[in-house]
Amino acid sequence: DLLKMTVTRIPTTLVVAAAAALLSVLIASVAALQQQPRAFSRREFVTTAGGAVPSISSAAVITAAAASTIIGTPFPAAAAYVDPTRAPLEVTKRAFLDVQIGDDDSKPGRIVIGLYGEAMPRVVDNFATLAKSNSYAGTNFYRVISGMSVQGGAIGDSMKGRRGKSAFGDGEPFEPDNYNILHSKEGLVSAVRTADGKCDSRFFIQTTDDGGWADDRYAVFGIVEDGM
Repeated sequence: DLLKMTVTRIPTTLVVAAAAALLSVLIASVAALQQQPRAFSRREFVTTAGGAVPSISSAAVITAAAASTIIGTPFPAAAAYVDPTRAPLEVTKRAFLDVQIGDDDSKPGRIVIGLYGEAMPRVVDNFATLAKSNSYAGTNFYRVISGMSVQGGAIGDSMKGRRGKSAFGDGEPFEPDNYNILHSKEGLVSAVRTADGKCDSRFFIQTTDDGGWADDRYAVFGIVEDGM
């Protein structure tokens, strides 16, 4: 009864005014959410199960790298996710890595990577600059995870892969352009993250079509076009 009496004593004009204010706040919040891009939506890092990483009996060493530019149609600005299997992205540059398997004298194999320069300009600029300057020469593919990825490009820490050096400044890590591109296709190339979510020289090549574990966590910036 006390509650009922208290409620009935609130003037109707105050109730209407409060409801109108609340409604305006909700409308503004919805509008803000609709305008906010999803480019930097992030999930907490989840450690994959499986224990120790398998050892590599024969080191895969990058012996040479280079990059070239392709003039193409600009990629439209996107705030939503992009699935490369349904909407192929524009390749604006290509880079190659010559990879030597083991210590024998066999001819290195060449991996050609198409780079998504319009969708990921900063990450692509970093990778292309490092490739063009041959900065990847002598680095290893330091980690191979069966059915998932091969990782390389750790300039300055080639064997353990705990750090790398970007093409910017004195090699400082940098924020990726976005996380919009889904890991839905074998051969996609993504930037490896530092502990605070930034990029340096390290990258990984996806070896299976189902790479959903990497969505929202790693930035795709290209795809292997030849040499997979």
